[in-house]
Amino acid sequence: MRINHNIASLNTYRQLTGNQAATNKNIEKLSSGLRINRAGDDAAGLAISEKMRSQVRGLDMASKNAQDGISLIQTAEGALNETHSILQRMRELATQSANGTNTDADRSALQDEMNQLTSEINRIGNTTEFNTQKLLNGGISSGDGAKITQATSATKTLTDAIKTGAAWTFAAGDKIVVDNQTFNLKGSDVDGKTFTTAQDAIDALKNITSGGVKLSDVADLSDDGTGKLVITSKSKGTSSNVDVVSAANTIATSAMTTAAVKGTPTTVERAGLEGTTALSGDATTIAANSTFKIQVGTDSDVEVSLGTTSKSYDTANADSNIANAAMQDLVKDLNAALQKAGLDGKVSASVSNGNMVQFISETGKDIKLTDGTGTPLIALGYAAGDMTTVKNVNQVVGPGAQGSGFSTKFQIGANSGQSMSLTVSDMRSAALGITGNAGQQGFTKTNTVTNGTNDVKAEAALNISTKEDASNAIKVLDKAINSVSSERAKLGAVQNRLEHTINNLGTASENLTAAESRIRDVDMAKEMMEQTKNNILAQAAQAMLAQSNSQPQGVLQLLR
Repeated sequence: MRINHNIASLNTYRQLTGNQAATNKNIEKLSSGLRINRAGDDAAGLAISEKMRSQVRGLDMASKNAQDGISLIQTAEGALNETHSILQRMRELATQSANGTNTDADRSALQDEMNQLTSEINRIGNTTEFNTQKLLNGGISSGDGAKITQATSATKTLTDAIKTGAAWTFAAGDKIVVDNQTFNLKGSDVDGKTFTTAQDAIDALKNITSGGVKLSDVADLSDDGTGKLVITSKSKGTSSNVDVVSAANTIATSAMTTAAVKGTPTTVERAGLEGTTALSGDATTIAANSTFKIQVGTDSDVEVSLGTTSKSYDTANADSNIANAAMQDLVKDLNAALQKAGLDGKVSASVSNGNMVQFISETGKDIKLTDGTGTPLIALGYAAGDMTTVKNVNQVVGPGAQGSGFSTKFQIGANSGQSMSLTVSDMRSAALGITGNAGQQGFTKTNTVTNGTNDVKAEAALNISTKEDASNAIKVLDKAINSVSSERAKLGAVQNRLEHTINNLGTASENLTAAESRIRDVDMAKEMMEQTKNNILAQAAQAMLAQSNSQPQGVLQLLR
């Protein structure tokens, strides 16, 4: 018998301590409802559970995103509902005007209402927004307003100086054409006249008329400084052309019928520079402290810094959504760098239809790029031979332009790249084909178009002032109504898709939550069994500890 070490007590104490610890864990789990309260409870289970939790919360937020997307669509579709109503009323007016029982005064009153309804369609298109984002104006942002006067109009500079000191004589077919409106020179106020100076000739040309419209109403005429005539159409954001057919030695002598400079609603010719390599080929990396220089016209070079740290843009990602987002991030950073360099309003960066970086001259002056450190321009797809080459590049500009449409993406999944795109077309009157230039065939009376900040008097309403014009207007309005119907149908289809998406996200979230619960949550009945067992064992161990502690007292019997 030994008294210095009571092995039975030590064993019982160890068992008691273990039972009490197990009981405490049981109580902790029962009180929290969780099987895993700390990583030590189940390290692998905790990692799996946290991943599932992020997915569940992502799915729930994606469901909210889809709901917000439906709200955006309903905002746009609600506005188009009113546009539909207006177009139906306009068609009603055109049908009424086409009837022979109406007088000219009646048709004038009908035309007045037609003008106002056209303005309202423009107002709806320019002001409908969701969370400050314009939905129906073709995706033209408020910051593009200053660009409306830049390079959206066709310009023609004649090759020789204007003839002075001798009579101007014209033959049949000699004409000036601006945006498909013909101004005949034969028989006009300038035919047979002699002009002392080039400016006298320009002033006379301005007053040539076609269908009651002066040439100066649709085009600006000026001297390029050397006596040559410059004709620039006044059209904004629409297809534009200028051409001249004239007898030799009258207005000019050569290249009379060369192709006019033209722009279309989605492709407007601008002065600028475009890279030679598409961004989608390789990821774009801008090295730290990269710089390059830009010269605008004859101004001094301006150094543009792209930041002090290296930055990579995933423009080569196989997922087009991710690649496009990376391109837009690159353009955003480039424009920020241009603005910081003091080039805001002079040069802007964008991505061309071919996914190439382009620098646009906002003032119409030539741009030249020169290398700064040797790396950034190559990264942006510019070869050494293209540094000083001025090209025509494509860009949609201005509140009067028809943009490619409002475009956005809805994040409808828990993970990166799980998104869907939405594009809403330009739903203003010009895009619907129910406005044109004042005096243009089929249109009448200058109509004020509100772009949100300025009133641009650049469009005219459909002409219903005669029976023939009113009949033609019906066909135009039918096409406009079909365009709005098509757009509303597209929006409705996307909304239905999003509603199915919400249902699917809810199901996925529910099932994933159930899986995560099986890992993270405690089975209360099973844990109660374990707690009862451990509690009884702890009490038994405590009783046995009392017994084992009394065993050494037997030694006292040997000492008597």
